[in-house]
Amino acid sequence: MPLFGKRSSAPAPLSEEDQQAAAVDLQRIAAGGIPLGAEQRLKRVAASDAPVFNSDLTAKEYAICQAAGLTPIAQVMGSSVVQHGWSNYSWGTFGGGISEVPSMATPWNLSRERSFGRLRQEADFAGADSVVGIELIAKSFLGEAGQVEYAIFGTAVRDIAFARAGGSGARLCTLDAQDVVKLRQIGGETLDVIGHTSVVCAALGMQANQMMRSWWGNTELTEVSRAVSAARHLAMNEVRRQAAAAGANEMVISGLRHNIDHHEIERGGGYGTQHYFIVSMHVLGTAVALGAHDPHPHPLGVPMMSINLGA
Repeated sequence: MPLFGKRSSAPAPLSEEDQQAAAVDLQRIAAGGIPLGAEQRLKRVAASDAPVFNSDLTAKEYAICQAAGLTPIAQVMGSSVVQHGWSNYSWGTFGGGISEVPSMATPWNLSRERSFGRLRQEADFAGADSVVGIELIAKSFLGEAGQVEYAIFGTAVRDIAFARAGGSGARLCTLDAQDVVKLRQIGGETLDVIGHTSVVCAALGMQANQMMRSWWGNTELTEVSRAVSAARHLAMNEVRRQAAAAGANEMVISGLRHNIDHHEIERGGGYGTQHYFIVSMHVLGTAVALGAHDPHPHPLGVPMMSINLGA
């Protein structure tokens, strides 16, 4: 019996026009784009002289943006959920050692790139110069390690202090509005988001496998330590490459995190259990050009001390 005794009713079928519109949106999303309705809405924002905007900026962020010549025009977002495909986890490595597993990093990198790509599209359609006040969610989707979700929100702004070359596109960053303005105060400018995920598998050697079965005291699992270092090295090398490609002379890393997953396989034949550790390293940051323009709205002053003695 339906809940509360009410009869259930099937949803009304979509009209042919709605079905065609849904099909178009699916094609656009599959190609890395955004729905047609979102594009049209943002183009109306770009065409308006005084758009009514929504924003996730705080009052303090809004005020500091206005003082720095950044006018908020619209809230923008980008999101992507990626299904992890089959991977070779190097389970056949019984002798110990570490190896990179690019296939396990691919869903994280694809989801991040698609999300920031959609964020950039929304900002460009709105006629924005930059996006500030970024809020980011990056996690496994529905609690499954094989499902990756990125969701990014920010505020698109127009730069009324410094003219930009036409067709250069909106600048993206991973910084809040206060940090963007601090960079402008010393003549710096955000250029683009940089990020990478690397995954390394560590297979324990014979002695370390034995340590996992019994008490050997406080002993370092050197294979795992090497895997963490290797994963960080791979990720940082890639974000440095991205920063150089964006024309940056500096970068600000706003996110550096890792996790270690443990797996074990019974080898049989009296060889006992083989232990594996999967190290995932996630790096996210902003490519920055120092000396891009004169300090604005004014250079940082000498530090001041304020003492409030109360009433």
